[in-house]
Amino acid sequence: MSESTRRIRALVKDEGLTCTQLGDMLGVTKAAASGKMRDVIGWGVRDIITLSEHFHVSTDYLLGLDADREEVTA
Repeated sequence: MSESTRRIRALVKDEGLTCTQLGDMLGVTKAAASGKMRDVIGWGVRDIITLSEHFHVSTDYLLGLDADREEVTA
């Protein structure tokens, strides 16, 4: 499993989001969101940006380029 998926799964779990809610957030179906969470479907640039904004973390954190999960504010 990719580092991005590990980190995103942890954030989604911490917030208690369902695949339906994640899909709505990303503008994809529940099945597509589930595929992304299982690392069968890759995360797109738009996905990473949307998740970064929602969870208030850096895109570098989501991509596994930065170990710090510091909250990012706009």
